[in-house]
Amino acid sequence: MTWPETCGRRIAMFTCIIGLYGLPRGIVDGHQVEVELKDEASLTDVIAALRRGLPKLEGPVILTGEDKLTEHYALNINGRFYSDDKEIRVRSGDRVALLALAAGG
Repeated sequence: MTWPETCGRRIAMFTCIIGLYGLPRGIVDGHQVEVELKDEASLTDVIAALRRGLPKLEGPVILTGEDKLTEHYALNINGRFYSDDKEIRVRSGDRVALLALAAGG
């Protein structure tokens, strides 16, 4: 964990490895990405980091100009799916994946 200073106070930061599955993996031609997040990052923080680090995802996976996923994608954090839960927080050691929501019949 790193500790950058912001306005005189230190903020705990960590490297989060996000697994990529389905279309996101194909778009960026890789199975994971590393992003820097502050401890207790929100889903918006995670999506913003993905948008900055992987601009190719904007449009097909991340809404253009926004830090939100399109309706067909979600983040999986420690085995649970989330798309815009404002209460969930990501911490160092959490398992995070970006994947398409499957529809079946």
